[in-house]
Amino acid sequence: MRLGYLGLAALWSLASATILQNGQEKEDPWPGQAPQIALDNSWATYEAGAPEIAYKGRWDSKHVSFSFGPATSEGTLVAYRIGSLDWQYSNVTADSTYQFVGPWSELAPELVDVKKGFELRGMSSILSLRVKLGPGISLPRLRSVHLFTDILGTIQIAGVSVASSAALSIPPRFDKKVEIIGASLATGQFASYETLSSWAYLFVAGLGNVEHTITNSYKAYPGVCLVDNQCYGGSAHGMTWYWHRASDPGTRSREAYPDHSMEFWDNKAEQPADLVVIQLGGNDHRHPNEIPPANFYHAYIELIDDIHATWPNAKVMIMGQWGIWEKKGLTYEATQVYEEEARKVQEHYKDKGFVYYFSTRGVLQHNDINPMNHCTDVGHIKLASHLIEWTRLVMGWKPEATGEVQHGTMFWNNMQQY
Repeated sequence: MRLGYLGLAALWSLASATILQNGQEKEDPWPGQAPQIALDNSWATYEAGAPEIAYKGRWDSKHVSFSFGPATSEGTLVAYRIGSLDWQYSNVTADSTYQFVGPWSELAPELVDVKKGFELRGMSSILSLRVKLGPGISLPRLRSVHLFTDILGTIQIAGVSVASSAALSIPPRFDKKVEIIGASLATGQFASYETLSSWAYLFVAGLGNVEHTITNSYKAYPGVCLVDNQCYGGSAHGMTWYWHRASDPGTRSREAYPDHSMEFWDNKAEQPADLVVIQLGGNDHRHPNEIPPANFYHAYIELIDDIHATWPNAKVMIMGQWGIWEKKGLTYEATQVYEEEARKVQEHYKDKGFVYYFSTRGVLQHNDINPMNHCTDVGHIKLASHLIEWTRLVMGWKPEATGEVQHGTMFWNNMQQY
């Protein structure tokens, strides 16, 4: 099937990284690689502003998140798949067109004329669309496309092209929505496939029936603090400020907007979130920031008040922030970051009943943390599993995930007598 004309950009190639499994390099970690093509009159192209392209997450008025087209950097890694088949991967770059579905795709003849999903993801912002092809043609129909950047990448949508005999249609929305607000622990930094391996993505994808915003597309970025203009020498905006901006707190946006003139993001114009999960504090707590507990507490109140004023029906979960594991005698003990302050925040809203505290104590162990002090893939899976169960019990939501949620985790032993 012909699908292309997705302007993609990034500052580095995730595919140049090495995925380690218990210290051993993973073989063939990036299956796929879409061919680069040139468009001709056999393609039908939808421009970036077409109503058939539904932008999910934080995209500015130029369809940049953040950013693509000419701004696309060399070698951004994206993941893509048809339906619920396993993920494939491809590096993309600026001002280029790639064909992600074609004769080589795993499609049985009887599936060609059946509507099916197509997802394309990097690591943060999301594009979603549905493609519908006419009957009798030897090309598959696409249902949806999701486009993410990686945490250092930039994406600007140039357009979407399909075979000239095909057409796009507006994708449906799920009735429920989850928003994740966090930093590198939520984005999956140092996990095998970054955000695709993160607890945040595994949680919302594991629910399977919710709209969701993660990372740039909602607001989570490595290094970001909760407090505003107090970290990194007082020059860095925090999440209380960035929650109302289309761009993330990273180097790219600072270079593009040195005067902090990022586009305002109107949260009220978006589908209201039913559940907001916040995990912040690690960067506020660490050197060189070391934000006083009282400042952290008041910033948390400010952010939750802001969220509640914007989405008055949303439930808010404060996720506990773990610190380090200390070896004591024959065991390891976990430390917590701003635990007292986070619980005080939850107590502050006790009578209103919309704020919950989710403790991570007992969920993770020392070997669930990698040498970079972030979760391993298994650590992310454990967190997501507990969050899904919490959501089922507290929110009353039934998980409806299909297909591969976590990629590359088929570890098993084929020796019967072992």
